[in-house]
Amino acid sequence: MLRKEFVAVVDEYRLSLKTNPHDFYALRGLMLAAAFLKDMDGLVHEDEAKHFSYNPIIVNEVIDCASEEDKEYFKKFAKLYADKKRQIDCRREIESLRQDCKRIETAMQLTEDTRRDYYIKVGKFGISQPWHPKAYFIFGWCATAFFLILELIIAGVLASSGTGGEGVFMAVFGGLTLLIGAGVNFGYVFPRFKIMKEIDTYMEEFKTELSITEAKIRKLEAETEELSEDITKSINDFVWEDEYRTFNKKQQ
Repeated sequence: MLRKEFVAVVDEYRLSLKTNPHDFYALRGLMLAAAFLKDMDGLVHEDEAKHFSYNPIIVNEVIDCASEEDKEYFKKFAKLYADKKRQIDCRREIESLRQDCKRIETAMQLTEDTRRDYYIKVGKFGISQPWHPKAYFIFGWCATAFFLILELIIAGVLASSGTGGEGVFMAVFGGLTLLIGAGVNFGYVFPRFKIMKEIDTYMEEFKTELSITEAKIRKLEAETEELSEDITKSINDFVWEDEYRTFNKKQQ
């Protein structure tokens, strides 16, 4: 046990149990070896460790072999192992989820940077506040409609005043205004608006994923804190019970 040759320890205790299947000390030694602990102090200080594992097959073997008098003791031993393993697993999962959060946040930042590229800069040298394609799309149609109506009114006035040629010219010019406005909106603005809508969908998915991941972290942190408190108390109680039981066994 002191040399941490746990495979050999398990073999020796199993050999001893063939002679006395309910031997308390052999079963206790097997329980310690199942979690790679050399003594009970290792269980006390195991709470400080970042890694913990145990062999559930050996633990179940010990509980099955224990006498009725000792069975409850070994079940408590096994519960300590299970709780400690769950605590370590929670901590690992929390760390993994935190890495996932960083990955999601990085992806969101990159997506937001890409999204900005699809805004439309309308000021001189692009210095003024960029426009969202949707706003520009609506504004483009409103501006096109305004100039078209204005040109048609002018064309109507010119036609009624006897300058029909100029009226026709203004009507044709109005048609060109409509074509240019539609061309700009559908050829340049709408594709950007469509891409930004897809990007916004991705952003919402990222936000949902991040929210779910953060909720999992909070839940696991609460569970870990509760486990830590329970484990500390349980270990202290169990060590006292172990000392009491081993003392009585020696007296017997």
